[in-house]
Amino acid sequence: MMPRPSAIPLLVVIPTLLLGTALTMPGLPDPGIKPPAASFAILARDEITGEYGVAAASNAPLIGMNLEFLDYKVGGVVVLGGPFLEVNDKVMIGMSDGLAPGRAITVGLFGDEDPESRQVLALSQNGGAAFTGEKLPDHAGDVVGNTYVIAGNRLVSPDVLTAMEEAFTAEDGRLADRLLAALLAGRDAGGEEDGAHSAALLVVGPGARFATRDRLVELRIDYVAGDAIEALAEMSAEIDSIYGIVR
Repeated sequence: MMPRPSAIPLLVVIPTLLLGTALTMPGLPDPGIKPPAASFAILARDEITGEYGVAAASNAPLIGMNLEFLDYKVGGVVVLGGPFLEVNDKVMIGMSDGLAPGRAITVGLFGDEDPESRQVLALSQNGGAAFTGEKLPDHAGDVVGNTYVIAGNRLVSPDVLTAMEEAFTAEDGRLADRLLAALLAGRDAGGEEDGAHSAALLVVGPGARFATRDRLVELRIDYVAGDAIEALAEMSAEIDSIYGIVR
């Protein structure tokens, strides 16, 4: 098999809406009304390039702000269903100290006031693990493979996770492309009950340039009234066109 091409040195895209103005823009939900938990994500690594990446979508704005916990020297963690940043920190610290992802999740949730409302994905060179709390609305679940973890809550059906896994494992090429294919497949299988209004894709790895915290790819749609996953795919295609990348 030919080696997979590495990601281009840098793809950083300004979010669709700036945080400071997002809640005043027309069409955004009332900030006083918390939408029901609904999101899905895939966390994965590329054994050839050493990259780690995550792609996620949510019915709420700003899912990309919850995808900051990736380190290609350690691994990655994503918390859905009521994110709690202390959990992310503790899981990453645990994995950096050599804990397997499953054990790191247990440590990360210790002391959490409401762990059954969380969904945690963790991945390192020691494998992957996931936790889905019992309070998360149906359909909620997770799938764990050797190099990927997929999870979601308030999905239209369990088929969403299956479609994401099949799409990711069937693709070959850049990790970013495989993650995006999984996100699109989840959308096409029904996605979440209220539709995705924010989506993001992040890949970190060796060889990143400038002061990017090892980021090779970072694409974010912070809010659209329509389909954020489609908007993310269009953004990715436009960036590829600008850089002359042929898939």
